[in-house]
Amino acid sequence: MSVDISVRTKVSLLTASLATLSVVIGCSGCGHPDVVHAAPPFKRCGVTFWSGAMGIGADTPKRSTRGMPPAPADGWSHLPARLGTPPPAAGPPHIVSLSDDCSHGRTVVVSPASPVRLLKVAEDRAGRVVDFSLVPAETGTTARVHVYVYDGRRPAGQLLVVVD
Repeated sequence: MSVDISVRTKVSLLTASLATLSVVIGCSGCGHPDVVHAAPPFKRCGVTFWSGAMGIGADTPKRSTRGMPPAPADGWSHLPARLGTPPPAAGPPHIVSLSDDCSHGRTVVVSPASPVRLLKVAEDRAGRVVDFSLVPAETGTTARVHVYVYDGRRPAGQLLVVVD
């Protein structure tokens, strides 16, 4: 026995299926409005940079080295001062990722350093920076800083970061 389904019936079945699917998908976030659906923590190289309800990612420097200042003469990273106390429950920190490999860090210069504070940093075994996070020096402000990245003394890239 063969059943022949008309085009109109096929379209009706497809429409009903899509409507049911949209209700299921739309309701997947249903729940009590006070319930916060947490995102997984952002961890790199054994350091937890952010653990909050909002998901977060990391920025990576562009490979352009045009206009970069020379590498620090002392060969060490020049980062902002560390934040003394945990930040207020404002927004997430701004995370900059310098390497996909936790064993290959870089020398970093943040300029100017005064409008931001270093929240956390992940380093390789030699003390070079792999990832770091920044927050504004003053709550409620927005800061624009340049991040310059070097492989030893060789320029490797840069990034303009807006931290708020």
